[in-house]
Amino acid sequence: MYRHFATLVSYPGREIWRSLDESIQALAAEFPEAAAMIGKFRESAVSLGQEALEEVYLQTFEMRAESALYVGHQIFGEDWRRGLFMAGLKEQYRAHAISEGPELPDHLSVVLRYLESLEPGEEMDELIGDCIIPAVRKVLQRIEGNSPYSHVLDALLLCLPLPRGGESEFEEISCRTSSLSLFPILR
Repeated sequence: MYRHFATLVSYPGREIWRSLDESIQALAAEFPEAAAMIGKFRESAVSLGQEALEEVYLQTFEMRAESALYVGHQIFGEDWRRGLFMAGLKEQYRAHAISEGPELPDHLSVVLRYLESLEPGEEMDELIGDCIIPAVRKVLQRIEGNSPYSHVLDALLLCLPLPRGGESEFEEISCRTSSLSLFPILR
């Protein structure tokens, strides 16, 4: 599932069309509401066409820092802690043989590919509950449904497992100190 969402939140290359259909099929049984949201996104994408979809992606996520899909940016802004967060992610990626490709390590697509490699447990719970969910919610607030990509992000939130303790306890977006156990350099 994370692999499909990673493709959907990446710059929309030609592979997005196949990934859309695969995502809808993969989600249909367990997450029918999320599958319906991806279906709405697919309808919008088809009506836009490849070039216009690329433009919408750029306008939604690349032209405005406040709606960028960089988890670390959404959590820390351009504070020095973002750099440490990314360094910690890079270390984890090396340990799990995850390639960032052309993206920075805190891009949502890369973080989702990393999640795909994790077993359920504390590390996954902390990354999802303290970092991904708050960052995605912040982006959604900024785009306020003005982009077809809001369907993808809403669907992602529906599919992410809530951490064992429920939602993150913080109003402000900030990884807990315990979350930073994933990234000891941040302590």
